[in-house]
Amino acid sequence: MIRKYFTLNSLKAGMAELVGTFFLTLAALIAVTPYPVALTLAAFVYAIGTISGCNINPGVTVGLMAGRRLPIVSGILYLIAQVAGALLAREVAVLALGVHRTYHAAGPWAEGFGFAFLMLTVVAVSDKYVPRAGTGLAIGAALAAGLLTSNGIINPAIAVAMGQALTPGTWAPLVSAVVFTVLFMLVEPKGGPQEQGASASGG
Repeated sequence: MIRKYFTLNSLKAGMAELVGTFFLTLAALIAVTPYPVALTLAAFVYAIGTISGCNINPGVTVGLMAGRRLPIVSGILYLIAQVAGALLAREVAVLALGVHRTYHAAGPWAEGFGFAFLMLTVVAVSDKYVPRAGTGLAIGAALAAGLLTSNGIINPAIAVAMGQALTPGTWAPLVSAVVFTVLFMLVEPKGGPQEQGASASGG
């Protein structure tokens, strides 16, 4: 039963998540401001979005699994790939710089609400409320907003790579992912954007 999920396409998706998380973590470890990190995410939404959905954040993956938008087995594969990509980026950053920047996680409320910007936008994109051409811009902007308002990490894989595994930077986004995905589902119009479009056109 599980073997059907481990197809060539699922392995490609896992590799895409590893590569995407690698570059996102590398940007976080090297950059001085959140903007390069947000731009990296925006770029990879377009680069690997059609391959894996471009989660490249365990919180996003957990949220999509909680909202039944991602199969559990695929989600587990993504989580492994994301953490591996982040740890690999840490080693590359050390080799390149001799040392990598370390940001301390914010408090649980800050990490959780900072991550909410990203999670709500990802679910909106997943449910096709955002035109495809604008998905990268929307998700990148959501990450920038979350990082700037929280002054946190809001990515558990990057938190692990920064040595913050036992801080709110790891667990708060995971809790936030489930809470805000469920919240979105509760307020989402019945039928989603398709039904909205039909109503607007007089259907």
